Amino acid sequence: MKQRILHMTTLAAIVSAGSSVCGSECCPADVTGDGMVNTEELLGVLADWGPCSGGHHDSCAMDIDGSGHVGVDDLLAVLSGWGMCPGHGHGDYMDLAEWGDFHGSNNNSHHDEMVGGRTHITTEAMVAYNNLRGFIGLGPLSYEDVGQWAFDEALTNNSQAWGNDLKGVGLWYAMQGAKVGWITDEAYDPQILADIQRTARTVCDPDEVMDMVRAYGIEGYADYLESNGMVETFINTIKMEPHYAGWMHGRCHGFRSIEGVAINHDINHLTVLNWAQTLPFYNDTFDWPQWPALDVSDSGVIEYFQSIVVLGNPEGQNM
Repeated sequence: MKQRILHMTTLAAIVSAGSSVCGSECCPADVTGDGMVNTEELLGVLADWGPCSGGHHDSCAMDIDGSGHVGVDDLLAVLSGWGMCPGHGHGDYMDLAEWGDFHGSNNNSHHDEMVGGRTHITTEAMVAYNNLRGFIGLGPLSYEDVGQWAFDEALTNNSQAWGNDLKGVGLWYAMQGAKVGWITDEAYDPQILADIQRTARTVCDPDEVMDMVRAYGIEGYADYLESNGMVETFINTIKMEPHYAGWMHGRCHGFRSIEGVAINHDINHLTVLNWAQTLPFYNDTFDWPQWPALDVSDSGVIEYFQSIVVLGNPEGQNM
């Protein structure tokens, strides 16, 4: 029943959104989702030149104008958008892939899938995470702090960390906590995560994102972000694609049971959206829901993500 409701509530959105979105409203030529329009997009246009070949989402990645054909208009869109996209200045933040790239473990975060405003995971997510902790009166944590908690709570593939695992796992889970942990228990609904991520990724106006934070978030959090100049960092974190660089499956795929009907890896899929970015809890190819997670109670899901923020019990009461 819960699965049926999850689908029916956004049927109209699916129809209107279509099967794919390229770039974002304010930076449509950023097909790779890295916040830049550069030689990758230019070479992509040249490689895809001509009519689109079929209905699958990767058949015509550089059809920026949605015409069904890659040609001069798409080339002009790349040239006119050349450089850093508005609101995507990541400064000195580091890309998660610098601590390891585990594409072979999931095979679903290639450049042709980093579209529709989806962006790379960077260390900016840790700033957003610590901003949320600061708002609720907790001190900042390091990547290793969060990573060690994830290993201690059996939320990872392996029982022991190697190499940069503590850092990468810590950053990945911090991103997840920052994406979800601000929502109140009373307001939580999985659809919020589809709506806010789609809006952050495809709409230029940050006020539309912050309106959702005010509607569903802890009282005062939106004002806190705005008064402290933290809005851009929050929105940039909301945009990040959880599959990027393969850490979601290569290191953060835990098997801890949640309510006896799912594992924590299934719950992590809350922030993975379908291809049209209209539905939460989707799978690795953006084609169908992460079914077991839909059987977990809403209270169980929000407490799980709040546990990431406070480093608490993933199955307990946290915030």
